Parts: sequence; C-alpha cells; structure tokens
Amino acid sequence: MPSRHFWKRSEPGAILVLTALAVLAACGSGSQDSPPPAAKFDADLKARITVSGVSAGGFMAVQSHVALADRIRGAGIVAGGPYHCAQGDVQVALSQCMTGEGLTVEPLVGFTSAAAAAGDIAPVAELDSARVWIFHSPADSVVAPAAGSALRDFYHAFVAPDGVTFVDDVETAHGWPTLDAGADCLQRGGDYINDCDYDTAGAILEHLYGELSAREPLATPENLVETDMSEYFGSGSHVAASGYLYVPDSCRDNADDCGLHIAFHACMQGAEFIEDRFAMQAGFNEWAESNDLIVAYPQVEKSLFNPKGCWDWWGYTGERYDQRSGKQVAGVSALIDSFASGTLLP
Repeated sequence: MPSRHFWKRSEPGAILVLTALAVLAACGSGSQDSPPPAAKFDADLKARITVSGVSAGGFMAVQSHVALADRIRGAGIVAGGPYHCAQGDVQVALSQCMTGEGLTVEPLVGFTSAAAAAGDIAPVAELDSARVWIFHSPADSVVAPAAGSALRDFYHAFVAPDGVTFVDDVETAHGWPTLDAGADCLQRGGDYINDCDYDTAGAILEHLYGELSAREPLATPENLVETDMSEYFGSGSHVAASGYLYVPDSCRDNADDCGLHIAFHACMQGAEFIEDRFAMQAGFNEWAESNDLIVAYPQVEKSLFNPKGCWDWWGYTGERYDQRSGKQVAGVSALIDSFASGTLLP
C-alpha cells in the first residue's frame, strides 16, 4: 500500500453566467497596495498544499496558484482558462475568455512575467516544478474548449512538460464530472454536478500528489464541518464568513502531517444556491479520508454586483484581483497561513 503521506514523494521534473451590466466592471475598481512578499515556505510544506476549481472556480484556482506559486504546489482546473484572461474587463471575460475567439496567450504570459518581476505575484521560477491538471470537455457549451487549450499553452510557458496533464477527450456538460453523483453527464444546469462515471477529484489529486491510497467508498458526513472563514476573507471579498472543511479522523488530533486542498466552486454552486452539495458530492472527501488530506471549501456569497455568486476572475473586487493583494487571493493566502501554523481546524 502506498504511503499515506503522499506529498513527501519525489515527483517528476459559471458556470460562467456573468451579468453584463456595467456596474460589474466598475465595482471595487480602486487600486490596492501590494502587501509584503509571502513568507518562504519550505519544500515539504509547499508540497502539501494544492487547489482546484470548476468554471469561475477554475479561473480562481489558476490565479491563486500563479499568484501564490511559492506556497501552492499545483492546481486542478475544470472548464477554466488562462491566468489574467479577463484583464480586469468584464466584457473581455464575457467574450474571448468564454468563446475563445481572439484569445491569445502571449500577452498573458508577458503580464505574468512582469507582475512577478514587480513582486505582485510569486516569482515565475516557482512554477517550474508545479503540477497542473486541466480538464475541458469538447462538448462544453459555456466555456469554449479553446479556453482550455489556451490554459494548457499558458502553463507550458512556465511549467516543465511532464508537470502538465491535459484531458480534452471526455464529453460532459459544463460542470463537475463525478463517478456517480449529480445529473446525467450531458445535462447542463441544475447543480452543475454530473454523473459521468469519471473520477475528476481522484484524477486531480493523483496528478498533484502522486500515488494515493485507495479512496474510501463513502465519505464520513460528520467530518464535513461548517466553519468561520471571516478571519481569512475580509470585508469586500464577497466570500461568505461560513465555509466548509472536510477533516478526516486522522487529521483531527494531529494535522502536522496532513495536506491541504482548497476547492473553488463554480457560479451558482455556492451554499446559497445548492447548500453543501458541491462539498459533499465533488469526490474529494473520499480521497481525503484515506490520504490524510484536509479539504477547504470557501463559499462566495451573491450580491447586487455578483448575483451568481462567482469567484472574482474579472475584477469586481478591485483592479489587482488576481495578484497577491487581491482580496480573494489574499484570503486564500491567509487560509494557507492558518493551515501552516496549525490553527485552521475548528
């Protein structure tokens, strides 16, 4: 049986239904000062921390990973697109980032390198050994497959070739594919969770961490706890004070050897829309239970300016939304700090 402490292995080298009202682009457009650079994590601690997301949450996973690459090992992205795709403009988000028309990677790569050189995001060298898993269905009718290809090409500019896996040959509706939860695989809408006989969560975690112990057939419902995340995500972040943590029995008394995976839901997939069903049905908890992994599910709350409860990947929280100082990215960093200091568990 493989080691349960899988992150210590050596590794080889929304639903984007956004409103087009002008107020989305104008909301929170003030400039923010960059915070001091994040503290340097040692290799073992960074290796234990990963992120993933679907649709708007996929874009959020990308920008969290890129901006905080010095503290996040890798990312799993479903139905997302490249870093800084929207360039702070909701109209760009609605057009080229979703249709793929006119979407070119070179300017985004250039922006990333410049932002890193300025200290607004982690150094791009931190991405060299990253682990990245990308899924984009050829049948996706919301975010064009071209966006997934652009995301692959973006990461290839920074990550070693064997660090990137790109899956584009599984036909599903726009949403999160699972082994056995949710609506029919090609049915769009509802909870945007689709029963496709496909273990997205397992594929992500095995690419990010390496060989895992076998998944538990059923997660333990009582191990999913509602917890206060207000100390991480402050005012103006649009992130709800209440989020979820899945804490396996093995991590309750001693989390020092556990990993942390942060999963970002899509638009209309937060608790205000589907309660805890994404957290319970995505498939991460079954793997977490047998592999000493804590899973965090922060929740975006809907508002006048964000009626679908989307993660900010176009700038409604401020012009530096996808940098270290962005309100949601900074909240992710604070959550990671809590995990690193041993104070994350409720």
